[in-house]
Amino acid sequence: MLPKEVKKDLVRMKGLRINPNTPEDLTIAIKTFIQQAIIVGEYELDSMPGQYVDNLLLAFAKYPQYHDIMNELLKILNEYEMID
Repeated sequence: MLPKEVKKDLVRMKGLRINPNTPEDLTIAIKTFIQQAIIVGEYELDSMPGQYVDNLLLAFAKYPQYHDIMNELLKILNEYEMID
């Protein structure tokens, strides 16, 4: 089960905006991930299907300039034991 503060953060993601200069495939992966994260938070689900995380990480991996963000995401996911 996700900690309450994580669920609140997931619901708060509704207001996030993506930089318009972000590559289209990465933008789609980010938007899809955020939509699913919001669903996890709103419906108090225990987890998100792994394909959304996989797709997001694969999209980030294509663009070296975004590797720092990808590494931060991996760190967060590992911290909450959301990936193996």
